[in-house]
Amino acid sequence: MDGVQLRKVKMKRNSFILLILFMLMPMAIGFAQKPVSYIDSLDIEIWPDYDRASVLVLLTGTLPGDTQFPALVTLPLPEAARINAVARIDGKDGNMKDDISSSTDPPGMLTFSTPDMRFRVEYYLPYTVNNSQRSFDYTWLAPITVNNFQLRVQRPTWARSLNTDPAPANVGRGAGGFDYHIFPARAVPAGQPFTLHVDYKMTSTQLSATSLPRQNTSTQTPAIPATPGTGSGINWALAAIVAGGLIFIVALVWQIASRRPSPSIRKPIDSRVERQSGAKFCHNCGVRIDEGDIFCRGCGSEL
Repeated sequence: MDGVQLRKVKMKRNSFILLILFMLMPMAIGFAQKPVSYIDSLDIEIWPDYDRASVLVLLTGTLPGDTQFPALVTLPLPEAARINAVARIDGKDGNMKDDISSSTDPPGMLTFSTPDMRFRVEYYLPYTVNNSQRSFDYTWLAPITVNNFQLRVQRPTWARSLNTDPAPANVGRGAGGFDYHIFPARAVPAGQPFTLHVDYKMTSTQLSATSLPRQNTSTQTPAIPATPGTGSGINWALAAIVAGGLIFIVALVWQIASRRPSPSIRKPIDSRVERQSGAKFCHNCGVRIDEGDIFCRGCGSEL
């Protein structure tokens, strides 16, 4: 194959591959991560002096029903926060699973990707200490809207009193025998801050977790209890079938495009030498005679 034909074959192969990739691009984009525009509901629980001398913040969120998965979620994260967990809540068994990727870049933001409707974020914040007095401020300022924003503050076991600004809607007894200051649910638009100030006085340096009966400790451990499955937001069986189909198509296209046309096959030349049409033979016995012979060398007949 000469150079011109080889270049034509390469150009044809490259054009074919580009065409297939262009056709598959919409399918690939369909599996790309989609940033969520709002959060359907967000429950925030604040547990000061629970298992560390700091403030444990627990965020449990639910994404909208029409979310495209895997979804990209961005939440505010105080710069002084120490992350304890970033997880999805499995739609099948309701358990918290920390097998998702997350990033704290840029500072002040937490971004993670999730294939499930619900998620859980846990982190610790420092507080101010003045003898037995404790105080801290919590601010929510997110780039996305929360339709149903619910907040509760747990009073430490050895806190004489706990005050908040703004004041809670009510105070009630919850799991583990703790008192909770419960704030009314509200919608918090994107870019609108919600600020809470908390102060309380401790009668002991012990932490709340130490007061829990051993058999009930799991009820207050930072984790998600089993909940009715809401279903994963992605059909993994369908995704596997589509991915397998894409791999098969790409492999087939590459195999076809890589084939080169075979050079034209020439018919082999017969090694036998054809008899010249001008040769002479005896009319009686068929023996070949040379020019100038008068009698046949085979039978003696006169020529």
